[in-house]
Amino acid sequence: MCDASTLDMPPPAEAVSRRKAVPGKCIKCKTAKPNVAIRRIQYCRQCFVKASVSKFRMAVGRSRKCVDWPRAKVMIALSGGPTSSAMLRLTADLQTMDLRGKDAMPPFAGAVVGHIDESCLFPSSAEGKIRDIAAESGLRLETLALEHVFLPTEDRPALLELVQASLASGSASEQFCARFSKPEKDVPCAEQLRMLFSKLTSPTDKEDMLQAIKTALLVQLARNSGCGVIFVGDSSTRIAVKAMALIGRGRGFSLPLEVGAESQWFQDIVAVRPMRDFVAKEVAFFNCWTRQPTAFVPTFTTAEHRRASINRLAEAFIVELDQGFASTVPTVCRTLQKLETRPDALAAAPCLVCGMPVEPDANIWRTCLTIDGNAPEPAPESNANDAFDITSCLCYSCQSMLRHTMPGARLPGFCTSRLHAAAAGSFLPSENHEQLRRQIENFIICDSDDDSDNN
Repeated sequence: MCDASTLDMPPPAEAVSRRKAVPGKCIKCKTAKPNVAIRRIQYCRQCFVKASVSKFRMAVGRSRKCVDWPRAKVMIALSGGPTSSAMLRLTADLQTMDLRGKDAMPPFAGAVVGHIDESCLFPSSAEGKIRDIAAESGLRLETLALEHVFLPTEDRPALLELVQASLASGSASEQFCARFSKPEKDVPCAEQLRMLFSKLTSPTDKEDMLQAIKTALLVQLARNSGCGVIFVGDSSTRIAVKAMALIGRGRGFSLPLEVGAESQWFQDIVAVRPMRDFVAKEVAFFNCWTRQPTAFVPTFTTAEHRRASINRLAEAFIVELDQGFASTVPTVCRTLQKLETRPDALAAAPCLVCGMPVEPDANIWRTCLTIDGNAPEPAPESNANDAFDITSCLCYSCQSMLRHTMPGARLPGFCTSRLHAAAAGSFLPSENHEQLRRQIENFIICDSDDDSDNN
């Protein structure tokens, strides 16, 4: 039996020294002088790198509930920026690490690097350096260009052309009408992509469209590579900024899916954010001390003022607030972890443009409660006969984006595929089914047509 007097005995000196910080020394080894302070915790160089590797391994391990890691093939989404480059380095090291113990993270079944080439829109992008970064990791690089979304395929023989975004007569809400348009074979895909972005009137709308295209291409690239998991390089700082921007653009309905630690919205593809516990400062020091190269990633608001777009304004707000209050980013991220996806969101149809769930009656909500002094540009009367309504297939944010888009804009090819899926799943109103069938039957090549051509 234990003596009662032993309950009041202090713990051994070794245990106290392991828990308490030594002034002027690293919090881990307690012997070396600190080189960096993260949230008032001081680390030396070697302990900081080891702590970063351990933090990444623990973040990946927490995703075991939705991913069977030993059988999962992972695609690392590489943009060339600091966070995605650090994520590539940590993932490659994790594959070759000799881990032991019950909490050890087993290696993946395979890993590839996925990259979206943006040189069509940004000629200054360092595509060559990004390829060098991927080559240094020793993993295979898979690449798709942005203009790939305009390549015609069997499931999308035609493109959706925006015809009208205006208030219909006798209606309490705006209508977004489109028609099928044959792809112009003599116009290169890169030129069609530039024409689409030329019809978007604000940097915020251009950033939204670019993100939608990149997301669709990453999912397509993962499926083509046989990967069931996509590693997205979003740090906690980036997640906090992204959450503020998404809320400002009216994307609260899909917010848990776009900033959550794991997202299974794309069914056969799981999006995981293993860098969610790293702030931007940690990523910068990790890249510096491990000599991990990075590349410059231009955007539509590069070198612009803070009010150039909603994303730029949200970034300035979070970064400046975090400079005065170091707990800003962790507080925002902890709050976001408590969000849960609504059941009706998981059962909703995907938006034609962004692919996220469409909130019921989003058009009525936006028309009745949103204050906007810019009226949409009216469409020519000649387009009204062959157009059909796509309002029910657009989320709140994409309706706001297309409302200010100039008529004649041709949407990417994946919008056509999603429209067909919405019609097959009865997400479209019944009166639109027959109209949609009549519109697309002129673009479908039948077997009888092939036989007649051969004869």
